[in-house]
Amino acid sequence: MSSFLEILKQKKCKFIEIFFLFIVAPVVLLLPISIIIKVIYVGLGVVYITLISIFKEKFSKIKTDKKSNKKVVLVIGIRFLIIALLTTLVLYYQNKEQLFNVILNKPDLWLKFSGVYILFSVIPQELIYRTFFVKRYQNLIKNKWLFIFINSVLFSFAHIWFQSFTVLAFSFVGSLLFAHTYLKTKSTWLIILEHSIYGVWLYTVGYGELFMFPV
Repeated sequence: MSSFLEILKQKKCKFIEIFFLFIVAPVVLLLPISIIIKVIYVGLGVVYITLISIFKEKFSKIKTDKKSNKKVVLVIGIRFLIIALLTTLVLYYQNKEQLFNVILNKPDLWLKFSGVYILFSVIPQELIYRTFFVKRYQNLIKNKWLFIFINSVLFSFAHIWFQSFTVLAFSFVGSLLFAHTYLKTKSTWLIILEHSIYGVWLYTVGYGELFMFPV
């Protein structure tokens, strides 16, 4: 009985974590409050996640199936081609002056910011929303597709401070792909690669301003 109560306590604790880390944090970033408060709150969240990852979950390298991962890379490539074609066509009809504007007119800016974006946005997001989130919370929700849906809703919600429905939609669809890839491969590097490809492509094709990228 005591062990059962201990399990319930742990699950309750995890739900509280999700609330403060993945719901309250985006709201704090959205609120018109001091930037210092925002930095402190998010910083404490990152420190907490880091400590839990090291001392509680004891993350270790997961063995992956290299042959299976090669097939996933092919799937990622095909998906990217489809997304690249669709986004190019949509932007062409919406605002063709923006097509490839940055990479053609400011290639140095495009190259530098793409590197900054991958290092300081993509990698932290995937470590938190996929590697940490799956390891820490997957046992709370047994249904794979419901878990992916919840992960995607929370990932999309993390972008609420952009105050753009389009950004939320892009983030939600992207997260569906990233979460599915990670659950299939357990490869952090693959999801970082996939996220980087899509993110840099959106910047390249002309959607950078939407995500507050320098243009």
